[in-house]
Order: sequence, then C-alpha cells, then structure tokens
Amino acid sequence: MKRGSDLPDYREQAPEVAARFAKIALRPKILEVRALGKMFGSHETLRDITFDVRRREFVCVLGASGCGKSTLIRIIAGLETATSGQILLDGKPVRGPGPDRGMVFQNYTLFPWLTVRANVMFGLRMKGKSAFEAETEARQWISMVGLLKYEHAYPHELSGGMKQRVAIARALANRPRILLMDEPFGALDAQTRAQMQAYLLKIWRNVDVTILFITHDLDEAVYLSDKILVLGPNPGRVLELIENPVPRPRSREQFVSPVFLSAYNRISELIHPPGSIPVEKVPIIRMTMAGDDVE
Repeated sequence: MKRGSDLPDYREQAPEVAARFAKIALRPKILEVRALGKMFGSHETLRDITFDVRRREFVCVLGASGCGKSTLIRIIAGLETATSGQILLDGKPVRGPGPDRGMVFQNYTLFPWLTVRANVMFGLRMKGKSAFEAETEARQWISMVGLLKYEHAYPHELSGGMKQRVAIARALANRPRILLMDEPFGALDAQTRAQMQAYLLKIWRNVDVTILFITHDLDEAVYLSDKILVLGPNPGRVLELIENPVPRPRSREQFVSPVFLSAYNRISELIHPPGSIPVEKVPIIRMTMAGDDVE
C-alpha cells in the first residue's frame, strides 16, 4: 500500500489492526479491476484504474466531484461498458448485469406499486423461486433490516432511511457475491445517515457479503471501511489505496481519536492538496450603513 508521510503505520502500534489486515490478505479475491479506462466521446472519464477487493472486505471509493466514482461502480455493475481494461468477478469477466452483483443507488429505486415484502420478493421470484420460498426468504431479510412490522407497507408510507433499508434487503435477497452501493445515504439527513451506517455495519458483520461503497463523505469512509480507494479527477485515476488504521469495532467516539483524524487528514490532502483550490475573487458591495459592523 502506498502510505502518506503523515499517516503512521498504526498496525505496528495496534496488534488488532495488524491481525485484521493479515486475515484480509489471506482471503480470496472477489473483484479484480485491471487497467480500466472509460471514454465518453473525446472525454476521458477513467484512466488505468487497478485494484482488488477480497472476500468480506468493505472498500470505500472516495474522490472529488467529477472523478468518475459513479461511472466506475456502474461499469462494475454491468450498467456501463468500459473502453479499455478488464473486470473479473470470482475470476470471470464481467460482461453485463448479473445476480452476482447487488446494487443500491442514492435515489430510492423501489417499485412504488409493491409492498415492502413484494419488493424484496421480486428478485427471488425472477430467479424462479416459488411464492412460498420467496416469501419465506424475503421475510428473513426484512427482519434482518428491522422492518418486519412494515412488510405490508408501500414505499410512500416509509421514511427515506426505511426505503434504503428495504433496498438493501432486496439487493441482499439474491445472495450477491458483492454489494455495490452508490452514495446510498447521500440524500438522508445527518441523524438518519448515522443510523443507516450503523445498520449497514451490523448487516455486513452478519451476512457473507463483500461491499464496494461509493461516498463523498470522508467521515463516512473512515468509519465504515477496511480500505479506502482515493480517486483523482480529470481523468479519474487512483491516487492511493489506504488501509484504514482505525480499529474495529468502531464507534462515533473514534471520530476525534488521533488515528481517525490522521486517516481523515491524509484523505483530505489527497483530494484537496494545499493550494489546489483557487480562491475566486468576487466584488464586494456594501449594503449596510457604516458603523454597524458585525466583526
């Protein structure tokens, strides 16, 4: 791993962190992205994106606006095609959408005419399961996300966080090898977002699934991930793959710990290097009377 000069190797200081990464390194690779490139006409969106994700790993992808985060995850999902490079899932090339990848979007993508239970059953029925089998499995997943008492509710009767919990249950019901999440909590208020992050970590701990999570929130990336893939813009390219040094299990109190802040600051400097953001000069027009200054 390429490591920033101001990001100490906390694995040397924390045996539990070292043990966690040693275990991860022994797991098989689920996803392999090799020299991935994407052109939209004459515009190069992604260039030479290369990284691996191992089984049961939680990887966050983070970068400035316009670095191609959503394009990358859509290509992995099979919703877009790459211009160059290769994606392997369990060693097999990705050539389009498939049930081996579950997808959760930022916008709520539930079928509004179906109940919670019917939404979660939908993919199971498409796979050929009987109504009884699909209902039984769907109720298990709905229970997993804590919404069993709302199984007969329709999406318009649910809050934003509840809708995303249903979307996660629907994606997981097909038992995907990897769960792809494109800023799934970006439209939620701060309190609901924190609750959803806690729900997701609980689900991830109890389900055999690997997660690739797109976010623009630095706190969220450090709180959730095992590793953080930082992309730079114009074109989107890998700046650094950071092994998250914050010990698990995680808590909100860690947000002010030295190790958390060190990782946060390293990512911030990668995305916004000192002097990289020009300060725009704007004309100042005074529209108040002299003598009533507020500073």
